[in-house]
Amino acid sequence: MKKEDDKLKALLWSYEIVIADQPAPQNNQNYEQLKKDLAEYLNDLLVGDYNKLISILYRIDIAQEKAVAELAKNAENESPGETLARLIIERQLQKIETRRKYRKE
Repeated sequence: MKKEDDKLKALLWSYEIVIADQPAPQNNQNYEQLKKDLAEYLNDLLVGDYNKLISILYRIDIAQEKAVAELAKNAENESPGETLARLIIERQLQKIETRRKYRKE
């Protein structure tokens, strides 16, 4: 259960950073729907405001090169927004795990 809680926490944290101009979603919202909403927003940024997208990736600490490589690798399996949402959530999960690890030591 802790892993699922961490995934939701990472998604909510990602949502707050990426979609800062909208109210943060509630903890009780569906994980898959929130991830879908985040992916749609990222798709819109990719088309409409690429500079903002790059700024968000930089802020979250995802290299532009890594994002481009993942987009190319997964082009047939998922939308660009889904790929970027996955990368962002994975990075936020890494941060959560790192903070937990060093908090205990």
